[in-house]
Amino acid sequence: MADSEGQTYIHALESRFTCKRYDPEGHISDSAFNTILEAGRLAPSSFGFEPWKFLVIEDRRLLADILERAWGTKKNADRTVLILARRGVSAESEWVHHIAHDVQHLSKQDEQARLQAFSGFQQNDLQVLENDRTLFDWAGKQSYIALANMLSAAALLDVDATPIEGYNRDALEELFAAAKLYDPSEWGVSVLVQFGVHDESHRAHPKTRRPFGEVVEYVR
Repeated sequence: MADSEGQTYIHALESRFTCKRYDPEGHISDSAFNTILEAGRLAPSSFGFEPWKFLVIEDRRLLADILERAWGTKKNADRTVLILARRGVSAESEWVHHIAHDVQHLSKQDEQARLQAFSGFQQNDLQVLENDRTLFDWAGKQSYIALANMLSAAALLDVDATPIEGYNRDALEELFAAAKLYDPSEWGVSVLVQFGVHDESHRAHPKTRRPFGEVVEYVR
């Protein structure tokens, strides 16, 4: 990456902020939004197993119901995305077989070797097979990589964004189960993110971050 491109990227990250108030008349183009979604889709994941799904919520009634249950969501955002994490992503799961066979196109022998390595990694290294919650939380961590990609892409495109953890998990999952958006035995809510154009009355506070030297330490 050339120095000028690097500076462009850093400037975009320095300029971005978590939008708290959106312009109801502000809209982002389909092209920009699709680029943001593509950035999420192309995010890296452990063993490439992509334990996520993005639901773009456009139904107005459902959006209103989400606003009631997710206090972190903002009115008037142009686009709202629900990021789901896959449940039960283990070496024996149908999901992992689907990715290895249908997406990665591994041979039977290569798939068996990969899943054996994956099983040992989950069991012995990360120790995430203790219960359903630890396994789901691991998938949720993966989905945050996709979220980070989306936020970075939005910053480069000068699109305002709001990542959202402020929600009642049980209330949201009951809502989505009733709406039959997904099979709750296979998916769970990880995080939400909204995109749009900030209201002109909304001014971001100056960005504060710890200095580089406090955050980064070289071990030589």
